Amino acid sequence: MGSDLFLLPPLLPAIAATYDTSIASTAWVVTSFGLSYAAVSPLFGALTAHRPKRQVILLGVAVMTVGVLVCAAAPSLAVLLVGRVIGGLGGALVGPAIWAYLAETSAPHERGRGIARGAAAYAGGQIAGVPLGTLLAAGTSWRWAFAVLALGLIASGSLIALRLRPTPATARREPGLKAALRFSAGLWRQPIFRLILTANSAAQAARLGTYAYAGAIFAGQFGFGTGLLGLIGAVVGIGSFLGSLVAGPIVDWWARLRRPAPLLGIGWALLLAVGLAVATTAPVWWLCMAGFAMSAFAGAGFFSTSQVFLTTVTAERRGPAVAWNNSALYLGTAIGTTVLGAFAFDSAAFGVVSASFGILAAAVSVWIVVRLRRDGLESA
Repeated sequence: MGSDLFLLPPLLPAIAATYDTSIASTAWVVTSFGLSYAAVSPLFGALTAHRPKRQVILLGVAVMTVGVLVCAAAPSLAVLLVGRVIGGLGGALVGPAIWAYLAETSAPHERGRGIARGAAAYAGGQIAGVPLGTLLAAGTSWRWAFAVLALGLIASGSLIALRLRPTPATARREPGLKAALRFSAGLWRQPIFRLILTANSAAQAARLGTYAYAGAIFAGQFGFGTGLLGLIGAVVGIGSFLGSLVAGPIVDWWARLRRPAPLLGIGWALLLAVGLAVATTAPVWWLCMAGFAMSAFAGAGFFSTSQVFLTTVTAERRGPAVAWNNSALYLGTAIGTTVLGAFAFDSAAFGVVSASFGILAAAVSVWIVVRLRRDGLESA
């Protein structure tokens, strides 16, 4: 999944050249996945909340594989977008089930480490998959990157089928469609839940919305070819990997101190904004890359911290809550990609808007802390 999400930005110039389309138009291959995921994730989350996680994950991996194969064979940009939409449907099945599984099978005092290691594995796909995909694209065609990605999904799905342990059985009777939807929609009555999703959406608009144009930035401003663009994905992946690993112990330590998790989120979001400001305005390639790495580090820390907080405050509704949250994350990616696409990549406005999304995430996190203290829930 990490390879699938982060592989597209470095390949945008090559894909645009194949179909003779602009970078902004081709960027819809990123946006379409996010919109598809965001549109159906809450529904899928509600319907599968009480289904065995193993079944849901395997179905999602199968649908994602179909989407990737459609992309590999796409004769036009329109068909490629269809493949990305199918991939988004599969991701909407597998993503919430994975995060809920990690939360349910981690000891409460180690939930931060459990979720953060899942995020680190996600980044690991970026570290290995993106360079491999861009090397294949440079030596043959970008289509081979999707073909190899499909093989990776088949292999991981086979291992999941063989190895995944079931979660503890629940006595809850599986609800009907209407009851499941009411159960899921009821989360929106919680002000803290709405604020968490808003902050996460803003952070993702900053982090992945800007990263969607990383390939175009390095190709246009610094002359990087397709093969070198994989280096960007690897460096950003390393930043995400380290941010996730660092965040896990910090979140667990913070919880033992009984301090509000969103207070950590404020620091992560501000660091994210600073990293993006550097990434989008740096005059030299290595400083630009350092900015992207910093933003990836901070963005991963923000995500892990927020995901732990969300699964803690929603308790038995964590399955639907994670589905709504993932929907907000991908919606944020789509918003960030679309809004930033309206500006020239080398303009001051592009950098200001990119950093502003991070500042918005920090501001909403401040409001969450205020609400928690007002309601006497500082230790949440």
